[in-house]
Amino acid sequence: MSDLDSNSVDKNTSIEAGLATSFTIRSVVIGLVFLVLGLWGVWDYVEIIPRQERFYSRAEVCRSYRLFAEPIVRGGERPDQEVVTNFLTSVLDNLSNEMGDDVESEIAGLEASVASQGVSAIDRLEPLMIDRVLPEAELQATDASNAPTSSRIWLKAEADMVRGVRLPLRGDGQPSDFLRSGLEGAENQLGLYGEIEKPSAYDRPVQWLFIICLPFVPWYAWNVMRNRSKVFRLHPDGSLDLAGEKWSSDEIADIDMSRWMRTSKAWIVHTDGHRVLLDDYVFKGVHRIVGILASQKHPEEWTEEAKPVKKPDNSDVDA
Repeated sequence: MSDLDSNSVDKNTSIEAGLATSFTIRSVVIGLVFLVLGLWGVWDYVEIIPRQERFYSRAEVCRSYRLFAEPIVRGGERPDQEVVTNFLTSVLDNLSNEMGDDVESEIAGLEASVASQGVSAIDRLEPLMIDRVLPEAELQATDASNAPTSSRIWLKAEADMVRGVRLPLRGDGQPSDFLRSGLEGAENQLGLYGEIEKPSAYDRPVQWLFIICLPFVPWYAWNVMRNRSKVFRLHPDGSLDLAGEKWSSDEIADIDMSRWMRTSKAWIVHTDGHRVLLDDYVFKGVHRIVGILASQKHPEEWTEEAKPVKKPDNSDVDA
């Protein structure tokens, strides 16, 4: 015998619940937001932050060269070895940013020489730049019109600075043309990169917070796709279609309403014990099915509108 009251359901009409348009819209909007944030994080991680590091390292080369060259141009004493070491270190850091793995082995050897205060480092650095770095940049860093790019211009200026440090003075003890040319190039490049700040140590970890949004994009898309074909129907005879399952009214053992008021979720319980979730947040019209079943299974607790039955106020009851 069916537990459903014949007055609860229209004898000729089934109650139907399908995927809510509002749920689809929310899922699409959230998915797009996560997609934008994730791609933004990837772009910053692989392009913006490395570019900022590269431009900052260029400015550091110029600043360290200026500390070396300006005292000589002004007629002062030649800077000490520490200033030269700082310049060489900044150049090697920059070449690592500019060229990457292409010059990794050469840079490693030069770094060891600089760390040991080797006087040969500057003599080895200039041929590296003139004979290898600049020709490679010439091939790789030109646009369609064959005009030199900023990378090519920068490496040429950096090579001039290296030569200026290697040959700072003429035979008569005056500043060499190489030194002056390098200083002019350093000032020009500082006009481009002097205001660039070094990326924070937190910049890359922060971008990962955006990048991890990307796995949620297919999840939201999949969530919409898997639910779009689901339809729940409560038929006039009390039978229930549950997205691939069909239960007769006698097979509906109970309805679990323990979380309905908090999350709009209820579980229909089969006589064999297995349960099916009805989520009013995802499926429009579920509350009508839930209300009818809950009012029949627990009439003292729930109305057909899926709302708790109001308890009488005991204070109005005569003692």
